[in-house]
Amino acid sequence: MVCIFLLTALNWAKHFNQSDVVDLLESYLSSLETAKLDESSLVQTQSADFCVEDQERLKAYHNSSDDEKVDLDLILHLLYNICQTSDDGAVLIFLPGYDDIVELRDRILYDDKRFSDCSQRYQIFSLHSNMQTSDQKKVLKNPLPGIRKIILSTSIAETSITVNDVVFVIDSGKVKEKSFDTLNHVTRQKMVWISRTSALQRKGRAGRGRPGICFHLFSRLMFNNMLEYPVPQLLRMPLQELCLQTKLLAPISCSVSAFLAKTPEPPSAIIVKNAVQMLKTIDAMDQQEDLTELGYHLADLPIEPHLGKMVLCAVVLKCLDPILTIACTLAYRDPFVIPTHSSHKRAAMLCRKRFTAGSFSDHMALLRAFQAWQKAHSDGWERVFCEKNFLSQATMEIIIGMRTQLLGQLRAIGRFVRARGPGDIRDVNLNSENWSVVKAALVAGMFPNIIHVDRENNCLLGSKDKIIHFHPTSVLSQSQFKKIPPVNGQVAAIQSLPTDWLIYDEMTRAHRIASVQCCSVVTPVTVAVFGGCAKMPSTALQKPAVQKADGVSDSSDSEMEENSTAHLAQMKIDDWLNFKLQQQTATLVFQLRQKWHSLFLRRIRAPSKPWTQVDEATMQVLVSVLATEEHAAGLQQPSGIGQRPRPMSSEEAPQPSSWKTMNKSQGSIEPGFTDDPSGPERY
Repeated sequence: MVCIFLLTALNWAKHFNQSDVVDLLESYLSSLETAKLDESSLVQTQSADFCVEDQERLKAYHNSSDDEKVDLDLILHLLYNICQTSDDGAVLIFLPGYDDIVELRDRILYDDKRFSDCSQRYQIFSLHSNMQTSDQKKVLKNPLPGIRKIILSTSIAETSITVNDVVFVIDSGKVKEKSFDTLNHVTRQKMVWISRTSALQRKGRAGRGRPGICFHLFSRLMFNNMLEYPVPQLLRMPLQELCLQTKLLAPISCSVSAFLAKTPEPPSAIIVKNAVQMLKTIDAMDQQEDLTELGYHLADLPIEPHLGKMVLCAVVLKCLDPILTIACTLAYRDPFVIPTHSSHKRAAMLCRKRFTAGSFSDHMALLRAFQAWQKAHSDGWERVFCEKNFLSQATMEIIIGMRTQLLGQLRAIGRFVRARGPGDIRDVNLNSENWSVVKAALVAGMFPNIIHVDRENNCLLGSKDKIIHFHPTSVLSQSQFKKIPPVNGQVAAIQSLPTDWLIYDEMTRAHRIASVQCCSVVTPVTVAVFGGCAKMPSTALQKPAVQKADGVSDSSDSEMEENSTAHLAQMKIDDWLNFKLQQQTATLVFQLRQKWHSLFLRRIRAPSKPWTQVDEATMQVLVSVLATEEHAAGLQQPSGIGQRPRPMSSEEAPQPSSWKTMNKSQGSIEPGFTDDPSGPERY
């Protein structure tokens, strides 16, 4: 196999004289008196001492080594010259992400005149995590004689999928990597250079059946300065579940931070501290870092702690089935696939929006899509259904397998779901048709992923981020009012929201803008009752300031805003969530909140114990208040959301162990297939 780095790739693509460019760069490097030279210093160095032709060559080199983008022009030049100089052999092109795949594909099919006869001479395939398994299998088939296969792929083709007829590999040297910012609770996705081991792995994709060539679009200098291995997931992913398991394994006298510090590549102390603090926020740990009763139950569930709390809250709220489906979907991955053709994106978005049934909720779209797929499966046309609605058949099958195992785990631990009588599967689903109750469980599990709508400034506010947008895949990213002109999509979408509070599953950051994915509109009372820790300080409820005779309060200055709110009581959920209400209303909401948390803790402590009349009365009040607030906000109540999923046969359902190794953050597509070259891990 021949391995060609960027300098020679430039020659191949643009017909430069190879020895001229190599000699040029070698003399250029030798003129720099430094023992430790890296790529950035090479790119930033002025080239005024060279002739015009040499400057053009260096400019092309600098453009191809940009950290923030991929040189698609160079890739097209390379691809064209490969097609002109060799008769056959598939071409595999490694790109950072799906957006780059779509852009390069469109340029080959529609923009570049050199590929005008593309349909007759070439077959173009895309490989990424959000595609159907049947489409992946098409890539493995050999094309007809005279037709060249061109594969545009993410890092999924490094290890997960092997295409035996690949002869040429074009390696962009970039990958989109997710990392979790524990300080701001934001998932960042940025383009980074791959590691040396990934570069060697990509080279190994060429010439599996015959001699091949790999073009690396980076220099040997860049290769030598790359990390040897990818950054371990332990250092870039949330650690809440790991911290829970650590408390079960570590000695009693050993803290979580001290225990994890003994790992070969330990995470920083601040990351561990923030993960532990998050577990305290959801009541999985107490202030002494010991597991609570809730924490022990969450450690037994094979899902992330916040999703586990959501499921246990659903058991107590008696709306288990819808939450099981939503939680398993969030734990695995979004079942909606990205269309292969960019022209189909609008149709895919309309399908997703149709499943929401006007509920302003991405979670509703996930739930109803799963239920509709189950109906299609029972009728024998599930594959056609998935194709029409841009859904992944493989993902749906994994989700139903996850539901089965998770339900079995609930039966096993603490008898949360019993075989018959009180607490059986029917009893824990009495409120499953009530969407307002289902959203209460969502809020309890999603906290602190809360967004407040600032209608005065037409923006979304989080606890830390001030510039937040809806992710394009969210149904809330588009205005719900058809008559609003799309002058500013974000403003129109915000204006159409019926309430000022949202929950979200994940926040990602690209450049300086944070985007929230999988959102749902919720009422203020739902946030006030179900958000935050169970134990609140005595100062959580503050009465209105005492008024003086002249009408000015002791705690207020002369500003109009403070005067207008001085007569209101304050209910402080945490440092950010602060509700201002009439005193009587605030007192009632606070008491209802205390009743709920007392009920939840009692049920967690003794799940098999019969419900008392007081417990039943508390539940009736909660359901009534939630439904009334939902109706007052003008939110619709979709029907059929509480229907029981139909169990699949043992031949149809995936093996229980298959989904336990899946991680949504890795972008896995099915057991053993992942965009992450480091391989799947237990989440």
